[in-house]
Amino acid sequence: MPSAADPSARPRPLVLLHGLGQSPIAWQDFVSAFGAGRPMNAPWMRGLRPRDPVGFDLVAAAAGVADELELQGVRQADFVGVSVGASVALRLAVERPELVGRLVLGGTLVRPSKGALRMQRLAMRLVPESKLVDAGVSRPRMLAVLEALKGFDGTESLREVTAPTLVVAGSKDKAGVTAAQHLSQQLPTARLQVVEGAGPLLNTESARELADLTHAFLDEQSLSRG
Repeated sequence: MPSAADPSARPRPLVLLHGLGQSPIAWQDFVSAFGAGRPMNAPWMRGLRPRDPVGFDLVAAAAGVADELELQGVRQADFVGVSVGASVALRLAVERPELVGRLVLGGTLVRPSKGALRMQRLAMRLVPESKLVDAGVSRPRMLAVLEALKGFDGTESLREVTAPTLVVAGSKDKAGVTAAQHLSQQLPTARLQVVEGAGPLLNTESARELADLTHAFLDEQSLSRG
């Protein structure tokens, strides 16, 4: 049995990657619901920070998260991501598998359809400017993310993911449920959980449910590892 001073006895940090149209503060309800006992980090992703040039690259965003964790001395972490944050977490699991312990993914954009991107672009244009300012994000930056994802297809690399993965979708998000079903079938170590009555923004609309599912999943994997 490892001693209390043994680093292997400590819980891995939990990295929270926000979604499109959100900032790291979007995780505050999730953090409150999840509770103490595990260090948590909700970073801005490269290309989404307020002072970054407008433009987005998924690989560069993943590399930025990895660089930040390495600067903090984090050798391995668990990740919870929604929307584009889930896609960044998944890209990390492909590019830097040694850094990723476990994944909880909601609304992952693996191979977004033109229709889905068009709907997200329309929804982004309808969001009041004041709401975006309050969230610390800008409309041009969010539209640039959608433009960067046009034609993106990450399905070929999914078989490379070895991290245990929980794929989560809200039952009201029909397109999201379909995408989550496809993703969970493609990932060799994944299972799917649909949250009844929830929409696509699980970390804000269903923070308690997402926190409970994450807790159960991480605790289950910790027990199996022990």
